[in-house]
Amino acid sequence: MPDALVAFLRARLAEREATALAASGAGPAPSWQALGTGVYSLTDSLADDAPPLATTGPEIGGSDEDAARAEHIALHDPAHTLREVAAVRGLLDRCEGAHTDGTPPAAAGRSSTGGEHAGTDIAARHLALQYADHPDYLAEWRP
Repeated sequence: MPDALVAFLRARLAEREATALAASGAGPAPSWQALGTGVYSLTDSLADDAPPLATTGPEIGGSDEDAARAEHIALHDPAHTLREVAAVRGLLDRCEGAHTDGTPPAAAGRSSTGGEHAGTDIAARHLALQYADHPDYLAEWRP
């Protein structure tokens, strides 16, 4: 797996993490939910007077498309994004063979066969594909 591909993916993950943390404000990363055309913090949604974090259309009379946009935003809340970043970083660590405990893959009951290397390489290429529109993405990384 090309080192540049791994570096590219880690840079995109760092960007996503920074954005999620910035959207979190102070404290733990919040989860969001969509109610109609509004996106609300789950911690605030029980309060009747809590304003939405974002709206995608009029509160009354909003379209199904407006509600779908709100749901899409809520599905990418900071808590979810941070979990996703952690999961992909874990996969990249596995792909690189980096284990923070210093245990070699075989000693930890993990295989390090050529087939695994090919599989992790293609997995990393597929992960990078979501960033194909990024200016630093290289066409040679396409799976």
